[in-house]
Amino acid sequence: MTRTLLVAATVACSWASADLAVAADVRALVKEGASLSAEQAEALEAQLEADPLAMTARTRLLGYYQRMARSRETSSEAYTGLRSHVLWLIRNEPKSEILAEPPGLLLEFNRELDPEKFDAGRDAFLAHLRKAPNDLTLLERAADFASFRDRALAIELGERARSLDSANPKWTVRLAFDRYNAYRNLRLGSEGSPVAVAGKALSEFGRAFELLDGARIGGYLSLAAEVAVAANELAKAREYAHLMLDDDSQGSEHYWYNVHYGNITLGKIALAEGDVQRAASYLLLAGTTAGSVKLNVRGPDTELAQELLERGERESVLQYFDLCAHFWESGRERLVEWAALVRAGSVPRLEQF
Repeated sequence: MTRTLLVAATVACSWASADLAVAADVRALVKEGASLSAEQAEALEAQLEADPLAMTARTRLLGYYQRMARSRETSSEAYTGLRSHVLWLIRNEPKSEILAEPPGLLLEFNRELDPEKFDAGRDAFLAHLRKAPNDLTLLERAADFASFRDRALAIELGERARSLDSANPKWTVRLAFDRYNAYRNLRLGSEGSPVAVAGKALSEFGRAFELLDGARIGGYLSLAAEVAVAANELAKAREYAHLMLDDDSQGSEHYWYNVHYGNITLGKIALAEGDVQRAASYLLLAGTTAGSVKLNVRGPDTELAQELLERGERESVLQYFDLCAHFWESGRERLVEWAALVRAGSVPRLEQF
């Protein structure tokens, strides 16, 4: 009991992890933990019972539970163990590199699936911030936590961080993403209509592009173009589309992705202007992409195809399916199913993911 009481006092005096020397060690320890047996994990849990500040043991366990959780239901013991350890870190070591290094640790808290732990994590971060409201690392960790579950809070924290560190473009970039995701999910009802939410995202992307160099802009252009169309800022959408299509660096990871979305954007603009045939021609040009890592995994854009299908453009959409089958291997079966429904006269709901 005495040892437990000392933990909070020790941590309050220093944010430093007890036996985890450098951030570079974190990923190695997580990877090592992924290969633990159940017996080894149980032994590490016993070690933490005796010494909660044994951060090497805790980090290995995070790797173990992450591996286990990938193949289990979200309510499983693996997810429970993972969230419990992350919650301990949020409460006791909120600035630890452990929360930043392994991808996705702070994403394990789902408001719908585990509201109690989500609320506990959020409240713990907010309690830390009441004591240190201008701590940029705390603000970043808390914004990471809120990003996919409480975007209003994530945006509030991002804006506070940017006001404190205005020369750093990362805050504007993350605010652009948060506002983009708010538009996509339409969960910020207090901000008004989808058009208004899209407009705020567009404004943040414009600000980010002023701060970033050209090479770093490429991966964000499709998102900025999407919200520009949604905000009825068609001139700005056309500008971003041409930036994507004017990129001649074929070795770039963004090249074929931008070929796809540049044409998709021009197609959406044509549709907004009432030119269905021109929109259909851009859809087919979008399908001529050779694919990219993102496109091959996530699949092609389906929004423009959906809108054209609803306007009776069956043949162009069927051709688009055929073109996309060349690079979307994991989605070929779905494309065949969609095509069969379209040929039968139906208008299926085209889900990208």
